[in-house]
Amino acid sequence: MTEIKRIAGKMANCYLLMGKGGAVLVDTGETGDREKVLEMCRNKNVRLLVLTHGHIDHIQNAAYLARELQIPIGMNEKDVELIRNQSAQPLTGTGIFGRVLEKASKKKMAKERIENFIPEIFLKEGDTLEAFGVQASVMELPGHTEGSIGLDVEGRAVIAGDALMHMLRPGPAGIYGDKRKLLESAGRIASLGSREIYFGHGAPVLNREWR
Repeated sequence: MTEIKRIAGKMANCYLLMGKGGAVLVDTGETGDREKVLEMCRNKNVRLLVLTHGHIDHIQNAAYLARELQIPIGMNEKDVELIRNQSAQPLTGTGIFGRVLEKASKKKMAKERIENFIPEIFLKEGDTLEAFGVQASVMELPGHTEGSIGLDVEGRAVIAGDALMHMLRPGPAGIYGDKRKLLESAGRIASLGSREIYFGHGAPVLNREWR
């Protein structure tokens, strides 16, 4: 069975998926998280770094961690533009909390920097991570960003990235590029039935109807 280890950063979660044949790191957190994440990955036979989407709080340490662990980076091709330009895709907040989150996110994106990197692997719907030692498959979950992806782990858990968030309460992300697609992605996750849901932000909960 693939073990899922949550690594809670200051703002965002990373996850270490550990299988019989290796391990996969999902997301990287921000600069202040990088030594913690690296330490959690040491001696774990990490073979791949997967980025659920291209926002700074998930990719800021990608170049550093890939270099230190000597592993390739995989993400969806539609989010590559965000590596160099965080404003390349629209971002809108819903409600008071969403608007506050939108403002804070855009301020961070404008102020902070991301060390450039080039993904070696472009992940798409149905791709598996078996070659890297982990039983998980890629789900395309657009809406938060165009290239947002998640991972279905052995049909028992979903790494949802920011398609869903657990901040004030668990639900569809409060900020998004395309609300219709976001809600469709949330509905797709709900339709999977019994699963443990692991968020980019917040503690895991059981799957449900996401509103």
